Amino acid sequence: MVTVSVIIPTYNAERTIVETIKSVQHQTFKDLEIIIIDDGSEDNTLSILSNLEEKRLTIYSSEHQGVSSARNLGITKAQGKWIAFLDADDLWTVDKIEKQVQVLQNNPQAKIAYSWTSFIDEKGQLLWEGKPLYFEGNVYNELLIENFLASGSNALIEKKAIMEIGKFDSNLTIGEDWEFYVRLAKKFKFSVVPERQILYRYLSSSSTSKLDSLEEQLLITVDKIFINVPSQLQPGKSQTLSKVYGYCVQKYLQNMQHNYPYLRKIVNLLWKLITIYPKALLDNYTQGLIRGTIKQSFLILFRYHPSRY
Repeated sequence: MVTVSVIIPTYNAERTIVETIKSVQHQTFKDLEIIIIDDGSEDNTLSILSNLEEKRLTIYSSEHQGVSSARNLGITKAQGKWIAFLDADDLWTVDKIEKQVQVLQNNPQAKIAYSWTSFIDEKGQLLWEGKPLYFEGNVYNELLIENFLASGSNALIEKKAIMEIGKFDSNLTIGEDWEFYVRLAKKFKFSVVPERQILYRYLSSSSTSKLDSLEEQLLITVDKIFINVPSQLQPGKSQTLSKVYGYCVQKYLQNMQHNYPYLRKIVNLLWKLITIYPKALLDNYTQGLIRGTIKQSFLILFRYHPSRY
């Protein structure tokens, strides 16, 4: 029996899958298996995978049903005591698994370990670093506010804990990892490796259709999360929604490219953020979003009215 099962869902990942798998092969922790769940890829992903030489690698194929279904299939195939998920375009530092296993072994009460995140571009160049966080033990309240793990490529989780709380909700299309983490946090303790070990690849080519549905899908996820939240914590939903609106503003700013319709959407989201949780105005993150919106407004003004200047 292996110690760690690494589950990698793939869908049309021909550009990044080899680099992602290499980041697992190069782990200093060697007692692991690599489970690839190809979710109906239509490019050369399967052909590339079939040419890889790695004894620890097993490939399964399924019809295209989404990342949650792919992860869930991987869970059923996993033989490890602990399970780690890695999206097909993200990377790990070489000691990610080793240090997460170590922190869980040193703290048997914890069933989930997480690390800090760095954000990279399509070419693997650093864009920005996520803020350092030290939440440990009971992190339920913190996870209700926002997904501070940042992605589905972060946590190392004891398989028994997953089987107890249930797998990913395949009905959620955005934020499914967040909802999954919240259910884990409600019953189990977390530990942190205070190092940036997750390289989350930000793809600026996000389609307009996905961006325009971002708010709607995240609100569905928030509603699902708060269905089972105790009554005394329900008032915190306003702060959670403000974080969601802020995240949507950030994504629009990153993708708008001086697009006027996007600017109107951004202003609307900022208004929702502030009215639902006025204290957010005191937050540096919100202030940064406002400054970014003002900057984009001036850029659009210059673009559409160059004769004025």
